Amino acid sequence: MPDLIPFAQWLRATPASEWINSSTWVWPLCESLHFMGLSVLIGITGFFDLRLMGFFRRVSVEAARALMPFALVGFAVNVATGLVFLTGLPEQYVSNRVWWFKVAFLALAGLNAGFYETRLSAQLLALDPHGDTPRAAKLVGFVSLVSWFAVLYCGRMLAFIGDAF
Repeated sequence: MPDLIPFAQWLRATPASEWINSSTWVWPLCESLHFMGLSVLIGITGFFDLRLMGFFRRVSVEAARALMPFALVGFAVNVATGLVFLTGLPEQYVSNRVWWFKVAFLALAGLNAGFYETRLSAQLLALDPHGDTPRAAKLVGFVSLVSWFAVLYCGRMLAFIGDAF
């Protein structure tokens, strides 16, 4: 793993980092927005994942997928607030193995979503709206659900089990 401490020190010395850390309200506001964004993201994505896994058959895959733009808004809020956190206290994150696990699970969730969109989406939308989904869709839903809950868990555990490498 590359030594990112010089990068963290540089980032911590930037005016943006100084502003984040000198403000009384930026960090708590971003924490609240991060939680709300994650709630929307996990709630909608989790519902969609469960539908892919074969649950909620009274709801078509297409109808469940129609909610995904809201999940993307939640994701965008989390990316923006996550960048504020990284900019404000970069040394707390770049040397923390739990943060790197969180990043890895984010990457897994993204790759999994990309696989769904490029390989399965059209096939699933052509199925009987209330029918069962194929095994590949169930696996994609399961991997997504596990990935997002792992992101959630790692993010929460940063302060508790975030020892340095």
